[in-house]
Amino acid sequence: MAVDGVRESRELSVDTALHLLGTIGFGRVAFSRYALPAIRPVSHALVEDHLVIYADAATTGALDRQVVAYEVDAIDHRTSLGWCVIVTGIADTVRDQHEIVHYQQFLPARTVGSGDRVTRILPDIVTGVEYVGLVDADR
Repeated sequence: MAVDGVRESRELSVDTALHLLGTIGFGRVAFSRYALPAIRPVSHALVEDHLVIYADAATTGALDRQVVAYEVDAIDHRTSLGWCVIVTGIADTVRDQHEIVHYQQFLPARTVGSGDRVTRILPDIVTGVEYVGLVDADR
């Protein structure tokens, strides 16, 4: 519940959702591992029409050629206001070294581990929701 008022959710357009996704460099990828759901935090960037994620081999190795969901949000823990975007699509491990170098220039700067990999997701379904506070009508 929003502080001092009521919270309302509003659906975001695909363009707005993708724009917001591009403003943050960190999210969570949801996938199936050993037939069970798994969620891992990873770095990401929007490059052309792809969502590109960078993570350790244990995470990205499980993603190759499966349908995944990727979630990013900016929600205030005190007010519960903000937004959430979810992208669903097929993950594909990038193996070409030239493509890897190209994508790495867009990813957030961080220490690169020797086993880290680049995975790209072509967004098939993009949904977003914004949580906004409404003014209390009794005030």
